[in-house]
Amino acid sequence: MASDAMNAWNKQGVETLSTEQEEVKREGIQKRTHPHGIRRKEILARYPDISKFMGYHPTSFFYIVVVVLFQLLAGTFVKDANGLVVFLMAYTVGAVCDHALYVLIHDATHNLVFKSTFWNRISLLVANLPHVFPSAILFRFYHIQHHIELNLPDKDPDVPMDWEAKWVGNSSFRKAFWLANFAIFQSVRMLFYTHKVPVGKELKWVVVNWVTNLGFAFGLYQVFGLKYLFYLLISSVFSVGLHPLGARWIAEHYPTQPFQSTYSYYGGGNRVSFNIGFHNEHHDFPSIPWHKLPLLKKLAPEYYDTLFAHPSYTLLLWDFIMNPKWDLLSRFESEKLRTE
Repeated sequence: MASDAMNAWNKQGVETLSTEQEEVKREGIQKRTHPHGIRRKEILARYPDISKFMGYHPTSFFYIVVVVLFQLLAGTFVKDANGLVVFLMAYTVGAVCDHALYVLIHDATHNLVFKSTFWNRISLLVANLPHVFPSAILFRFYHIQHHIELNLPDKDPDVPMDWEAKWVGNSSFRKAFWLANFAIFQSVRMLFYTHKVPVGKELKWVVVNWVTNLGFAFGLYQVFGLKYLFYLLISSVFSVGLHPLGARWIAEHYPTQPFQSTYSYYGGGNRVSFNIGFHNEHHDFPSIPWHKLPLLKKLAPEYYDTLFAHPSYTLLLWDFIMNPKWDLLSRFESEKLRTE
């Protein structure tokens, strides 16, 4: 039984965010095998010691504080610079910092920083401060749905909406525009997402996120001025947009050949991205923190070395924009391909 795969968590006393357990529950409701369910069960059966990799990594909070302070300090060097310098600094330094913070937000989303859900939420709030726009708590809510409903149109919030995919098509200009404004398109998409919406306690934390970020941003504006705030904001946009690191939004789940539900990347970008490229490994075991994902791959090479992995974010970024074979509609086709 699929539920047997959860026994390893229970025996080790590891508290999870329940994405694995929710995926198992949804299998029964949807009458489909979750894209990562079979491999997870097989790996746990063959390598039960993998359960020891699951748990919390409080050191991640240290990295959050360091990167936040570094990004805030970086802004002081360009607060009086001309626009071109601000843009270059944001693209080369700020975007890397903000992307790293988004990855740490991702780990805190899965309750992998502290055992306490409360302190993981605090980690989200702190890491989100340099991004200006308050997004961490809503990301937490919708990202869990992404894991549970992986690649299902209208249920996985990471899958583009029908109007979005058709408008972008395979036009190079529109694909570049879409990726450059990914944060905006993602936000608009959530306005139409009705499968599950935040209520109650989750909604209260959303309010806290907005008050915290906007209050912090106003304070920075008062002290350092508008250009400083602009640097932070444009860094955030670049980090999830038209940038080599932004290409990971394409790399992770947009199907290429051979077809897979999820794709990994093992290049040097992981060194500044807290191993977010180990994405098959992450979806197989969402309860393993970022620093142990390479160990998972090393322990079970027959499951991961045989899968296609993107060799370069930069090459993928170019190929996605310039090659007409890439379009957003491929996400709609992914579940159909997987079940055929």
